[in-house]
Amino acid sequence: PQSCTDSAHAIMDSQPCPYKIVDDMGGAFAMGVFGGGIWHLARGMRNSPKGSRLAGALAAVRLRAPATGGAFAMWGGTFCTFDCVFIHLRRKEDPWNAIMAGACTGGVLAARAGTRAIVTGAVLGGFLLGLIEGANLMVSRVLTANSVKQLGPSIEHKPRPLPPPATNIYGIPTDKPKRYSGDLAFDDVVELDSEDRF
Repeated sequence: PQSCTDSAHAIMDSQPCPYKIVDDMGGAFAMGVFGGGIWHLARGMRNSPKGSRLAGALAAVRLRAPATGGAFAMWGGTFCTFDCVFIHLRRKEDPWNAIMAGACTGGVLAARAGTRAIVTGAVLGGFLLGLIEGANLMVSRVLTANSVKQLGPSIEHKPRPLPPPATNIYGIPTDKPKRYSGDLAFDDVVELDSEDRF
């Protein structure tokens, strides 16, 4: 079984890096509009006066949900851009790319608020992405362990042993290279085969 990040990030899903940025921005916008629509619908109904709760809720969704989707798209596009940059620079895909991209994204999006906000946003972004990547690792390991248990232990077949070398009637291997007296050093003590004696 592969480790995570081969797993948890086997990382780039379906789209290659340049196109993944646009793809993630679109997905983040849709997610922000959907979630923001539900949130602002509930807030609009709660804050509207009686008799016009539905109209107030729909107006709140129409005004605020696109802005929430845009904020999500900005975050997703910035994050994916940094992720692609780190993948290109480090020449590998692992959870550290996402963690560093989250830190950079948090810092960049808080840049208008000053240095302290940049540092705080970077720390929070890296921490949140670290939690997400850690959770992905744990889930992938649990799923891998469960799949291995369901499949059962793998049967390993041992290779067949090699046949013994062929020997002559004296038990000496016949495929052994012949030795000649001219190949022996002065101090060598070697018992020559019977056919090499002279």
